[in-house]
Amino acid sequence: MKSLQKKDLFSRKFTDHDREILHSYIAVAEGIGKIFGSCCETTIHSLENPLKSLIYINNSDITGRQIGSPLTDLALELIEKSKHDNEDVIGPYFSKTASGKQLRSVTILIRNENKELIGFVCINLDISVPVNQFMKILLSPENPPADDAVSENYSNTVGDLVRSAFLGVQKKVSLLTGISPIEKSRKTVQKLQDLGIFEIKGAVDIVACELGVSKFTVYNYLREARQN
Repeated sequence: MKSLQKKDLFSRKFTDHDREILHSYIAVAEGIGKIFGSCCETTIHSLENPLKSLIYINNSDITGRQIGSPLTDLALELIEKSKHDNEDVIGPYFSKTASGKQLRSVTILIRNENKELIGFVCINLDISVPVNQFMKILLSPENPPADDAVSENYSNTVGDLVRSAFLGVQKKVSLLTGISPIEKSRKTVQKLQDLGIFEIKGAVDIVACELGVSKFTVYNYLREARQN
């Protein structure tokens, strides 16, 4: 532990902005933990107090640490290394916990606006978990999706984005009853307008083609939507 007594580790004075930067990573760490479930531990370390650096952790049973735990020996090496290079993503690398769990890990360096190292995000995946258990964790979310689960389409082009948005809106509008096809087209255009789709160049032409109407009809629907 004598390495922890390096003067420069304790001479740093963190600003409120430094702390804000560190805490802005909590949502990211939490999201990673939710993706991989109980077989993945995600932590955030602050260098403001290296002896009590751990400020966030999920699935802590993997390494048995808790809020207020100190830096690891690897982190100490990375502090020194960060002074000489700009590599901010370390890994993946492998390690073993005291209880014998095999981990595949990545450490991400957090710097402030002055490029000073202020902390780490560490992702530790427990690869000693049997494959069938790992898959069960991935396929059995804690909060099963509802019937109207969120869907996401991954577009390669701007045109794909417009068409994906159109199909998503059209699907919802098609469920409406008691209105004419023309009114459904009007509502589709209105909802796309709410999404900001028509800020994209060429969107009017694509939507007109998908609806089977002229672009002038789409412009008329847009004028009506903007007047309401």
